[in-house]
Amino acid sequence: MGSTGVTKEWLTAAAPPVRRQRSLWVRVLVALTSTTALLATAALVAAAAIIPPVGARRTAREAALREVQSTMSAGERVVAQAFASQRRWTDMWRESFGVVVATDRRLLYVGAPPTPLLRPRDDGPLELLVESYPYDAAFTLDPRTIFRGRGRGLVLRTPVAQVDFIVDDASWADAQRVAQASAQARGVVTREQQALDRTIQAAPRRAEEYMPYVVRRGETLTGLAARFRTTPDVLRQLNRLQTDAIQAGQRLRVPKVAPDNAPPPTPEL
Repeated sequence: MGSTGVTKEWLTAAAPPVRRQRSLWVRVLVALTSTTALLATAALVAAAAIIPPVGARRTAREAALREVQSTMSAGERVVAQAFASQRRWTDMWRESFGVVVATDRRLLYVGAPPTPLLRPRDDGPLELLVESYPYDAAFTLDPRTIFRGRGRGLVLRTPVAQVDFIVDDASWADAQRVAQASAQARGVVTREQQALDRTIQAAPRRAEEYMPYVVRRGETLTGLAARFRTTPDVLRQLNRLQTDAIQAGQRLRVPKVAPDNAPPPTPEL
């Protein structure tokens, strides 16, 4: 009897605990659920970073229009304007809203920076971005498809950079008018600059030529100046005269021209 009790006690202590193992399908479902939750959380965070807050578009555009009016010089006028936005990698591709304006003197872009990610924007005035491109600067502005054909906008190119302005369907016609006004104004400035360059690079005028002239009785310095298409000051300086007084028989130097109704010059003796 005693031996039997000892054996039962040993068998009970040595028996391993029974563990229930999860099936393969349960583990797969748990893993998928965890991954889906992480992806959903990441998507929500990304959406919160990229999608602007409600009312940000309207507030930014109103501030940009006010800034345009305060930035314009005296006498400068708006020819065309269009609402546009930008997505810069420096802003984590968040959208900033503004306006592109073609004035009669330059191209302007005024935009508000996107709302900060980690803290709300202060209640003070917006710190607006202002870009100015005078028409005599080297740039082009063209309406094109951007983001590999997934959107439309204005593409501004300079010798060192390219800037894309996103334009929605409601502002597309206005954007085309801005590009057209900018191209026309730059064309006028370019033609004026080319004309000025041609004037500067033109061949210099031939040096003035002079000839001797003997004063006749009754002639005056003022009359000779008019006859030879010059001024009394030039004749005084040319002949080192202290006054306008001249007398018959006096030899003077006068411009070599063909004066209207002028008698042939008397040769110097």
